[in-house]
Amino acid sequence: MVRGKTFDELNRQLGMNGPDLGRGARHAGSTEVSFKSNVSYKNQPGGCGIRHAQVTLDLHTTLPRWASPANSSPDTRTLWKTLREDIATHEAEHSHIAKLWLKRIEAKLRTLPPERTCSAMEARVNESVRTLLKQHESEQIAFDAAESKRIDARLKRKLQENQSRVAKR
Repeated sequence: MVRGKTFDELNRQLGMNGPDLGRGARHAGSTEVSFKSNVSYKNQPGGCGIRHAQVTLDLHTTLPRWASPANSSPDTRTLWKTLREDIATHEAEHSHIAKLWLKRIEAKLRTLPPERTCSAMEARVNESVRTLLKQHESEQIAFDAAESKRIDARLKRKLQENQSRVAKR
């Protein structure tokens, strides 16, 4: 739960009370991504291939909640709305990236050529999945790095838009 009446207070609270990302790091929001694969094999002429390959994706997004003080100003409420919407958009992009990689992983598994034995095929599947998961993680990290460079300008623009809407009411 985030408490505060000013941007600095809200920002500090997000850093102190946001989701724990491990190793003591906290963030305003988080999206936990978990892939699970279920692969069965079949003997066929020339060796062993994949009978069935299914990959599932479990996503768990955590967004901040604000305990709005009764005397919070309209500017602070607008600021919180802007921050929360931006955090939600950011986390939705993490989910989108994971969904794209789900499709890539399944497609890769379905196109793997047969191996001489089913144990060799299983080893090929496991190595392919490990490689793709590392690439997925790299894309998520690259997204966060790019976002950190864009966030200030984007938040400023969104805040101005939201303040204009409030002023027109």
